Amino acid sequence: METTRIDPQKTVGQIQEVLGKYGASAIRMDYEVGLVVSVSFTIQINGNQVPFRLPCRWESVLETLMGRIRGDRSEEYLENKRDEYTPQAKRIAWRQILRWVEAQLALVETGMVKMVEVFIPYMLMDKRQTLFEKFESQNWKFQLEHKK
Repeated sequence: METTRIDPQKTVGQIQEVLGKYGASAIRMDYEVGLVVSVSFTIQINGNQVPFRLPCRWESVLETLMGRIRGDRSEEYLENKRDEYTPQAKRIAWRQILRWVEAQLALVETGMVKMVEVFIPYMLMDKRQTLFEKFESQNWKFQLEHKK
């Protein structure tokens, strides 16, 4: 995926198409400063429409790309490369999300998992935070029961 030239908008459209094929509804793109930052959708669970959000955290992809060239380079050189690599990092990140969604839904198709099972970390607990983000923001202070 590192060499992809596919525009993020096209990839996001493919993600929406795949999610829709597997029963997601109310699929939408979320924007910040004119750029797609996440795909949100709902899945019907026990008669309720439950919201989910798949964020695109492309910054970590950019840091991976930058780490490969860092070495003894000057900060000016690195800053120029950061500007050059940013669009590619976004393309890569969206392609990775698409491939992950396709892989998860292949498990759903074969009956190995339920759709909600693979997307539960991305379930919106309120309009701002996913289940994962909520746990993370609470410093992982949640209780799991374990019965012997």
